Amino acid sequence: MSRTHAVLLAEGMLLFLGIPLLYYREIVPLPKIPALLLIAVYCGFQLWRDPNFDARLFAIRNSRNAGSKIFNRLPVVLVALFLLIRLFKPNYLFVFPVEQPVEWMVVMMLYPLFSALPQELIYRTYFFYRYRPLMSGKYAAVITSALLFSFLHIVYDNWWAVGLSFVAGILFGITYLRTQSLFWVSVEHVLYGWLVFTLGFGPFFYEPL
Repeated sequence: MSRTHAVLLAEGMLLFLGIPLLYYREIVPLPKIPALLLIAVYCGFQLWRDPNFDARLFAIRNSRNAGSKIFNRLPVVLVALFLLIRLFKPNYLFVFPVEQPVEWMVVMMLYPLFSALPQELIYRTYFFYRYRPLMSGKYAAVITSALLFSFLHIVYDNWWAVGLSFVAGILFGITYLRTQSLFWVSVEHVLYGWLVFTLGFGPFFYEPL
């Protein structure tokens, strides 16, 4: 293994395995969202200082095609999530917006900027660019990114968060490969997140403000 690969592997293990484990074990006192933002800033800085990084990955590209595919898939995701919550956790259906409407609205407004966007910067834009030398192909990157994205959600200490995040991570990875756009994969992440919080999976992904 070359020195470059060793450095990448060490960094990746710290960012994607070490930090989630520290939070899972409740060793880190810093709240999760500030930590997520700090990691996103670090990743953004690393991309900014890399002269080979194509900043157009931050742009709104392939707008018509990307948007149509995302919004065409949305009803399928909606039905799948509804059936899951209705079959396995019926008492949770719409519990967040019904019982805590103000907090639900706050979460819906803050989620895009303070959760979805930084996660996509880290797990899609940064991961796919930074760790491509370690990947055997683009689909290996999709699967690895989804596994690590799923592992992040051990901080919520439930299998619903881990399992749903893996499936979402696969979809986000495919969208990012197709669009090469942080904007569009973040849009998809926001839409799915809003569905999760609204339909009833919020308690599995959320800690009170």
